[in-house]
Amino acid sequence: MDIAIAGHHYHVSDVTREHIESEVSRLERFYTPLIGCQVTIAQDGHGHSVDVIINVHGQTLKASDQGRKLFPVIDTAIKKMSRQLKKLHDRRRKPRSSAHTVDVASDIEE
Repeated sequence: MDIAIAGHHYHVSDVTREHIESEVSRLERFYTPLIGCQVTIAQDGHGHSVDVIINVHGQTLKASDQGRKLFPVIDTAIKKMSRQLKKLHDRRRKPRSSAHTVDVASDIEE
């Protein structure tokens, strides 16, 4: 998976880059294959905002968070993305025909 990390009015340090790469690589256990990931860190005033955009086959997912401290903001945005990936995984694995099944046992009892 390609991980692109960018800063808007913020210089991304090596420690921050390593933290983001380790957290994003953990997202692959929720949904595979992840095609690409873009993380943008913006510094505005006294706080930070983080946008995480992930491309999967046929869809693009986005999670954002804002706050004063950078690492908790990154972790929260990654948690939001993991919830979205879990939901997408469950939605794609659910059989489509289950909503249209007919209960045969109830027809026999009548």
